[in-house]
Amino acid sequence: MSEIYYDASQQWVLNATLAMMVLGLALDIRPRDFIRVVDTPKAPLIGLFAQFILLPASTCLLTLILDLPAGVELGMILVAACPGGALSNFVTHLSGGNTALSISITAISSTVAVVMLPINFVFWAGLNPVANELLLEVNVNGMDILKSLLIVLAAPLLLGFFIQSYLPKLAVGLHKILKYLSLVALVGFILIAVIRNQEHFMAHFFMLFSVVLAHNGLALLIGYGASSAAGLTLPDKKAVTLEVGMQNSSLAIAIVFTQFGAEYGMALISAFWGTWHIVSGGLFASISRYFMHQSKKQEAL
Repeated sequence: MSEIYYDASQQWVLNATLAMMVLGLALDIRPRDFIRVVDTPKAPLIGLFAQFILLPASTCLLTLILDLPAGVELGMILVAACPGGALSNFVTHLSGGNTALSISITAISSTVAVVMLPINFVFWAGLNPVANELLLEVNVNGMDILKSLLIVLAAPLLLGFFIQSYLPKLAVGLHKILKYLSLVALVGFILIAVIRNQEHFMAHFFMLFSVVLAHNGLALLIGYGASSAAGLTLPDKKAVTLEVGMQNSSLAIAIVFTQFGAEYGMALISAFWGTWHIVSGGLFASISRYFMHQSKKQEAL
């Protein structure tokens, strides 16, 4: 695969967009979201275990089984190493899942990801000869990714916590603006990238879409399987399933563009994930609501 069109000036635009998204998330996180994990740790710990251990390990195994370009395999491992995205909270609510649990896992995974993401990414990529060769070729190491995460993840999180604690009225107003502005900015960024590289995108569309479909399906199964094995309630199962199945692919895109020079396969995998997991999450929520209504009808009889 060849390189996609990439202008280095896009780096700061994408970093700023992601920072806005993280800041918006931080402005909606409450201290009780962390306290709740201490009070009832089982469900959050299962979610975090599936997110940071089971999914990256299973993804690495999947890349070893499949014969894919190095960039695609490395992109899959990167997405799997990312924390859950904020969109999972909204979809969990739609599905009738435990929204509070979803927010708790998102808050903790986003915080822990500053350290866990580079460790997971470098470790699992190192076990895949093809992906590791590309990783060494572009000369990226965990510390480079860590520095990037401190800028686009840790700093906005801390700023959001500070504003929420000392300027609560400002936090409410900013959150209302950023949750829409950052999403529009990200969609715009992705659309421009797709338009500039539409020939490359369409040339490998079916292969990449099939990979993302299988990978996302695996992530959802891991979330559901881990929560079922732990004996969690149905609302908790939904929350954990969506947290593991809806990765923060926006973060993956930022890392690809800032650390890997917009490597073709990695960029496409991250972009497809960002689109498809919205569809799969919506389907999951719709099916869940259908069965909820059916169950209520049966109870009413």
